[in-house]
Amino acid sequence: MTWRAQLPLLRRVLIAGFLLVAAGLLWRYARTIEWREVAVAIAGYPPSRLAMAAMASLLAYACYCGFDVLARAYTGHGLSLRRVLTIAFVCYAFILNLGGVVGGFGFRYRLYSHAGLGVATIACIAVFAVASNWSGLLLLGGLALAFDPPPLPLAWEFTSRGLRSAGLVMLAVVTAWVALCALSRRRHWSLRGHEIELPSFQIALLQVTVAAAGWLAIATILYLLMPDGVRYLTVAGVLLLSVLANLVIRIPANLGVMEAVFIAVLGPQLGPPQVLAALLTYRALFQIGPLLLALGVYSLLEAHARSN
Repeated sequence: MTWRAQLPLLRRVLIAGFLLVAAGLLWRYARTIEWREVAVAIAGYPPSRLAMAAMASLLAYACYCGFDVLARAYTGHGLSLRRVLTIAFVCYAFILNLGGVVGGFGFRYRLYSHAGLGVATIACIAVFAVASNWSGLLLLGGLALAFDPPPLPLAWEFTSRGLRSAGLVMLAVVTAWVALCALSRRRHWSLRGHEIELPSFQIALLQVTVAAAGWLAIATILYLLMPDGVRYLTVAGVLLLSVLANLVIRIPANLGVMEAVFIAVLGPQLGPPQVLAALLTYRALFQIGPLLLALGVYSLLEAHARSN
């Protein structure tokens, strides 16, 4: 039997291995959640507060899906808007729970390839989405750190001046990106044999706007769930610090890092149990709930792909 004849079998083995790895990561993540504490925390919130946080979660996911919609315009692929939104929702639900390797590339490749897109286009969509997300983070993070840095514990070796300087650098980076897309006469670049095309000024501006709206929505979820007495900008600043901390300590879904940063910064003011309850409820609304829905949608997509 030639190697070409073995390709279908190899493909099935690789797909089965991928799904087993994804299931193992999901199971490991689920075991780290204290489900009883989540239930108690949610039960303590007024329904109106939970409803507002759920609406903010929907807005955040809409912004995430907007990255793939903008990538559709950027790459020019012909998939329908409904299919792009469906695939994007499933991918981001897995990204937020299992990390970018599984959700950002694994599920995105699987679902977009089923839809008929090539590897180069899928890779372009993934890179575009990451760049979009970081553009919004740099904008809001830069504003928060430069003009209203959150109070840090004395044990942390960071000063307000250092945070302000970091914020100004972040603002400079995102401004340079938008300016490059607007003013550069050279629109095509070659990097190790791969052609890169700068997005238009309009698309770059939409990247930053949609991503910033998404981060604001995430900060709103946390703000609504935190006890009274904390400012919105403080919550947004601490959220940024937790994301930056996770770059150093790479853990899927920022699990544990976010809790450590929020409790260290806001615990002395609000009380560690109250902060932890807010974060557990946040994960239930923004990560676990959408993940369960995405699993159902993904199963339907897989069944549809097998039937064709």
